[in-house]
Amino acid sequence: MVEVLKEAVARAEAGEAVVLVTLVEHEEGGGPRPAGARMLVGAGGRICGSVGGGDRERAMVERARDLLAADHPRLVWWRPPDNGVSRCGGPARFLLEPLAPASRLLIIGAGHVGTALARLAVSCSWAVTLLDDRPPLEEAECAFRRIKDYGQPLTDLVRDRRCALVICTRSHATDLQALRAALATPAGFIGLLGSRRKRESFFTVLRQEGIEAQQLARVTTPVGLDIGARTPAEIAVAIMAQLIRGQGTGDRGVR
Repeated sequence: MVEVLKEAVARAEAGEAVVLVTLVEHEEGGGPRPAGARMLVGAGGRICGSVGGGDRERAMVERARDLLAADHPRLVWWRPPDNGVSRCGGPARFLLEPLAPASRLLIIGAGHVGTALARLAVSCSWAVTLLDDRPPLEEAECAFRRIKDYGQPLTDLVRDRRCALVICTRSHATDLQALRAALATPAGFIGLLGSRRKRESFFTVLRQEGIEAQQLARVTTPVGLDIGARTPAEIAVAIMAQLIRGQGTGDRGVR
């Protein structure tokens, strides 16, 4: 059971939606697994653990797959075919709990703003990864990946729209490199730290490179709610507030 729960945490942190299936009780006839047995079901029916095998387990896998996108647990009764007793036991009740993946944030730039944002996002239970070609300036208590350059592909880190991406590197040149890489991903939110003048300068360059307006519209810059933020900590609050607001409304794909 402990292994199933560890796997649930690992998959949630990796951004995978899963359903936790718990055998609540046997109505009669018992079964091969005791009450409390658990099974984890992911996309494609990928499972971890067991609630008894056979017909009942196959039925719960199917029900769990139907609930991957749901947000409420369900109590489900299972009965053998023709109300008889099958090899996997008699009637039983199961609790199916959809577990939403952790909101994911990729921060390109591990300077003062990047590390402040990472610490705040971690405290808000987001799964955070920092990227930079230098070590972080401060401890951020999140995953860190050293990169060779800011233009390297990010597709292994950003797999779908559930990932938000914020760019705050040390210079305009590296910000532009990172922005090109970000636009090649399916990220649901792409935020760029900077001014409106910087936005127009970057967009002019990218349009000349053939980047279409639809792609540029994915970029939020200046990133962060307008709260008059000045310090790295205040800027981090402004950005995090914008991410949370998007999470609550479903805006720009951020979960």
